[in-house]
Amino acid sequence: MSKFTSKFFSVVLACVVAAMMSVAALAQGHPVEGEYATSSTSAELGTITYVMVIKKNGDQWMCEIKDSPIPLTVSKITVDADNNVNVTADAGGTTVELKGKLVGEKMAGNWTAGDMKGTFEATKKGAMAASKAAPVATAPAATAASAASLEGTYDFKVVAEGQGELPFVIMLKKDGDKYKVEVPNAGDMTVTDVKIEGENVTFNAAYQGNGPIPLKGTIKPGEMGGKWEFSGFSGTWSAKKK
Repeated sequence: MSKFTSKFFSVVLACVVAAMMSVAALAQGHPVEGEYATSSTSAELGTITYVMVIKKNGDQWMCEIKDSPIPLTVSKITVDADNNVNVTADAGGTTVELKGKLVGEKMAGNWTAGDMKGTFEATKKGAMAASKAAPVATAPAATAASAASLEGTYDFKVVAEGQGELPFVIMLKKDGDKYKVEVPNAGDMTVTDVKIEGENVTFNAAYQGNGPIPLKGTIKPGEMGGKWEFSGFSGTWSAKKK
């Protein structure tokens, strides 16, 4: 083989290797891209959890927030060279801003929504699966039976420490894989939605239009109950099936 031919094939081989490395780099994507299990915490709302999906399409970034007890519509997301992430979303007319930084497989930072503010943490779902194998959840027969009998009418009562109590009636109905709540005669306080996971339940309530107020608690046969905190106030709540 001549020196020219040898050099020619060396150049071609180098180009092929470089192209393969470029394709591999593109296939890996940007480190910020992914699906994140996210939790936001504040004194007013406590802790809420949701899923944040971040993707890059060419030069454009896209973000979607799913499974949030408070519906959030993302209007803008920016990611800089240092993996600082800024997300702007709308929550029923209130602008929500999340500002954080990705380090490794985790993102953390602060958020604001009107006069409220707090912190958030987000972990890539792939990283969570790699760190520990997800246990197989086996629901006890009693839990499955109680979940099947959750539908019905409840005497609901919210107690505010030092302020009094608000009694009303709610109706809980199964809607596919989820539950929906109705308040036939809503007064100053109403319940907008409910999220049930096993024996844990979270109702989102509003008082004179202010909220959402997360009412977190546990489910027992024929009743539910727990505690709540919102905007400097706190108390308990209970619901007994009729």
